[in-house]
Amino acid sequence: MPTQVRRSPAVLAAAVTMAAAVVLSIGPWESATASSTTASPRAAAKVAAALVAKAPHVPGLKRYDGGISAATRELVVVTTSGWRSTRGTLSLYVRAVGGPWRKTYSVPARLGANGLVKAALRHQDTYTTPAGIFFITSGFGRLANPGTKLAYHRLTSDDWWVEDRLSPYYNQMRRGSQGGFALTTTGPRSSEHLAAMGTQYDYVAVIDFNRPHPVVGRGSGIFLHVNGKGSTAGCVSVPLTSMRAILRWLNPALRPIIVIGPSTWLNSKPG
Repeated sequence: MPTQVRRSPAVLAAAVTMAAAVVLSIGPWESATASSTTASPRAAAKVAAALVAKAPHVPGLKRYDGGISAATRELVVVTTSGWRSTRGTLSLYVRAVGGPWRKTYSVPARLGANGLVKAALRHQDTYTTPAGIFFITSGFGRLANPGTKLAYHRLTSDDWWVEDRLSPYYNQMRRGSQGGFALTTTGPRSSEHLAAMGTQYDYVAVIDFNRPHPVVGRGSGIFLHVNGKGSTAGCVSVPLTSMRAILRWLNPALRPIIVIGPSTWLNSKPG
């Protein structure tokens, strides 16, 4: 009979920290952390096990096989026919603990006016949608919370999304009255005055591209939002009723992720 090894809390905590570090090394999109030092060893071990375990294969997403944590059970997939496409399809996938992915919804989507580009190669103000894999952790909108479990902020006239490259608050929501960035919507230090952006920001889910530790100049304010008049400046957009339904569906406890890219690229192995 194998000998049972008992680990001290200190050793277990170190192992959990190492396991979490392995998860964080998967990619820049995997930015959430588990606090192994504040939880009990048993609870921390459960969190680490869930993070290190991998989700099953997602149909059409060979590129991310083995790269999605088993803790993720909601997935938004945006596919296009090519890198220059400005239209695509948004699909929702969900799975039970230990179960396979199941597609539950699809809707046409609009993307950047200049198509897509790999996230690490993107530059601000290029009207391209970043291709890659990112968390969705919060939402906001001109309208009241439609029933989402995400942290949701109803916009006021004081709310901005900082795109000022000289600001320490780059790629964050911030009130104009707080200062720390240029209060202008034009010129090289412009930012988005959110409430003034119109109905396309009635409902918004924040795509965690280039955040929470942004590379200045790579891009700021990439969202999933309501359709405007045409292609976007880099965001993904869907009809109003679909955006409202998506926000209601998103649940932070299921660690939702969005994957964006051309179908052939997403279904090919990296390398």
